[in-house]
Amino acid sequence: MATPTSIRADKGVTASRKADHIRINVEEDVASKGVSSGFERYRFQHVALPELRLDDVDTSSSLFGYRLKAPILISCMTGGVPEAEGINTVLARTAEAYGFALGLGSARVLLERPDVLSSFEVRNMAPSVPILANIGAVQLNKGVGVEECRRIVDLLGADALVLHLNPLQEALQPEGDTDFSDLLPKIEQLCRELEVPVVAKEIGWGIAPDLVARLLGVGVSAIDVAGAGGTSWSEVERHRMSSPVRMRVAAAFAGWGIPTAECLVEARRVAPEALIFASGGIQNGIDAAKAIALGADVAGLAGPFLRAASESEGSAYELADELSQVIKTAMFATGNRTVPGLRQTSRLIADGQSAAIVHLRRLDYQTRHALDFVDITDDVLGVVRDCGVHEGLVHISSHHTTAAIRINENEPLLIEDFREFLKRTVPAGDYQHNDLDRRLNIPADEPRNGHAHIQHLLLSSNDSVPISGGRVQLGPWQRIFLIELDTARERQVTVQVLGR
Repeated sequence: MATPTSIRADKGVTASRKADHIRINVEEDVASKGVSSGFERYRFQHVALPELRLDDVDTSSSLFGYRLKAPILISCMTGGVPEAEGINTVLARTAEAYGFALGLGSARVLLERPDVLSSFEVRNMAPSVPILANIGAVQLNKGVGVEECRRIVDLLGADALVLHLNPLQEALQPEGDTDFSDLLPKIEQLCRELEVPVVAKEIGWGIAPDLVARLLGVGVSAIDVAGAGGTSWSEVERHRMSSPVRMRVAAAFAGWGIPTAECLVEARRVAPEALIFASGGIQNGIDAAKAIALGADVAGLAGPFLRAASESEGSAYELADELSQVIKTAMFATGNRTVPGLRQTSRLIADGQSAAIVHLRRLDYQTRHALDFVDITDDVLGVVRDCGVHEGLVHISSHHTTAAIRINENEPLLIEDFREFLKRTVPAGDYQHNDLDRRLNIPADEPRNGHAHIQHLLLSSNDSVPISGGRVQLGPWQRIFLIELDTARERQVTVQVLGR
């Protein structure tokens, strides 16, 4: 591989910086100041009767074709210097032993100095877990292209490539690369041509929801929101500075960034089906469980693992064991047997809120004739009363395409007007739907009801009403109707109540 001049020019500088970063992260207070991860604003509602055995709780999940024993990523940290080799060895063994995904530090130094490969080369120590290679996205503007990224992935036996986004860190570094212009098209090209998934990751200041959508739109396979509340890389860089002015500039950003929990909630809102990682200020198993409950597929930790691995392999194993046990116990104590169940739980409550209630009930009716307006209001009010929701929404839905749900006044002459309107607007008659000889796989008693289906187009299968103060907010004359558009028959309605 031909090494671009822009990469060779920084030879040696990157390695020195990496050694500084390890030392500072282990020895100094580099936590964010004045901003938190946001997980402390949430709490789990305890379930005193979980109706399952602890041994039945399954913390496993999947990532990039691998089965994880727990939804944990040891986040991208280091490589390229002698100190990193021992740390990455410990982290790889820990990831393999406990079934966690493993991220490696930026491999930019590997392009500058191929002789440092041994500090990254951990695939033989972690053969059964996904390994994520890593490089700064800004390097796509510094001569690194698809071929260089492919080389990194191949050398490390990686299953995905993380592109870290760190404009603030680069702006504060004396040797920083600050040309972040026109990167999105280059990221799109990389996603299109690289054989492994590409993950976009911040390093501790968060990814806003509009950028989440744009990155996914150009082909990024996963987003690590990496929000504020953990290690502040402006604080790390401050400890590398000698200029008092530059130190004060860096210190000004100690409280910068979007809290991780906020990033996560917003990312999941704009990308409900995407692969989302949550890192940034996750300190323990409860934080990790909260991240999963807020919608993360995987929770990432860096600082806690770096400090543990720097101490000893035993310390890293103890941390991993603790995380696994806490997540499993939290799932048990909230009544969740699986990780997908935890991700969909209603038992995570924000400050000032009570637990969410989702209540579902089916109601059965026998209609009497065509255009029968069945008043089901009292039944719906009874469902709301029984489930105890104080603030929320009740949703009423018909299971049929010839029976509608509508809210209106229950006044006999008005009901007659409704019937005449529907009969006049869509009368019974010859419709193609009624030509049973032209239709396939129909039962012997199939009705000729084309008009009923068309009348249904004018109405609706469902309606919703707010609940406030425990009361369904219907007007004084409003009633909820199930409207039969065909002939007398059995009908089903689902009433769903959501709220607190």
